[in-house]
Amino acid sequence: QSKNSEVLHRFCMLAVAAGDSGIIPTVIRFITTQGRMKFVRPLYRALYKSEMGKEIAVKTFLANREFYHPIASKMVATDMSVGKIEEDGESKSKKKGISLMAVGAVVVVAAAVGIALRRGKR
Repeated sequence: QSKNSEVLHRFCMLAVAAGDSGIIPTVIRFITTQGRMKFVRPLYRALYKSEMGKEIAVKTFLANREFYHPIASKMVATDMSVGKIEEDGESKSKKKGISLMAVGAVVVVAAAVGIALRRGKR
């Protein structure tokens, strides 16, 4: 049980790659107490890609996603294809797309009004 994050990270990466299911509790403890994306993201990716850890990686991440920096959380969520679903069931990206479409429509209408006003002054 190393307290050196660099050593522990490398050991965990090797053990997950080798398929050692005995390392999972150590990996979970490490990724839930160490918030650096340098260590957390590769371990989540390795767990997610392994047969033994895919479900555990997703459950652990969802339970601890608020612990991580927002950028780290977003990157790990993207790596594992975990989207944040809001209370009404729509994803943020869908709402954002609708908002961008509304802004685009307003810009088009404003441009059309501007063109009509210019033509009227001639």
